[in-house]
Amino acid sequence: MNKMKKWGTTIGAIIGISLLMVGCGSEEPKPVDIAEGVDKCDLCKMHVPNDHNATEIVLKDGKALKFDDLGCMYNWTKENGTDNVAVQFVRDYYTAEWTKAEQATYAYDKDFKTPMTYGIYSFKEKSAADSFVQEQKKGIVMSADELKNHSWENGMSKHMNKDGHSSEGQHNGGHESKPADHGSNSTAPTTHN
Repeated sequence: MNKMKKWGTTIGAIIGISLLMVGCGSEEPKPVDIAEGVDKCDLCKMHVPNDHNATEIVLKDGKALKFDDLGCMYNWTKENGTDNVAVQFVRDYYTAEWTKAEQATYAYDKDFKTPMTYGIYSFKEKSAADSFVQEQKKGIVMSADELKNHSWENGMSKHMNKDGHSSEGQHNGGHESKPADHGSNSTAPTTHN
């Protein structure tokens, strides 16, 4: 009887470990923290501020690609496809909280200030995007599906000198919002456009 109990325990342990391994392999990818001043956009190579404009792609192999503007993330996928993409993340304009790109709602206006001047902000909740556009008295609200048909033009050409540098002296096309301070309890951008 003791031998049967040992065998049962061994089989139980093997099954338990197997289930754990299967469960670990199917863990959903999570966004990776932005190391401000270190991380560079995987498309335009500019530094990625740790704010509401930052976006990420997590590849199926677990590698995280970081972008300073939603337009950069879109253009990377246009150039590289989505076969190796596990998930795309954007951040809420007000809280800088990560959310899946396909679940977010977007607000666009050519005058909204973003690092590479694509003029698109992301919102976790549609109601927040609607309120933002109403407050600004300009812009349109788009779903993730509608965003796929967006023209993705940026205003960098009007801000660039012949040597390729921004006429404002910074890469962000006059970006007015400040990065959220993620070292404290506050995660909201310090100014709203």
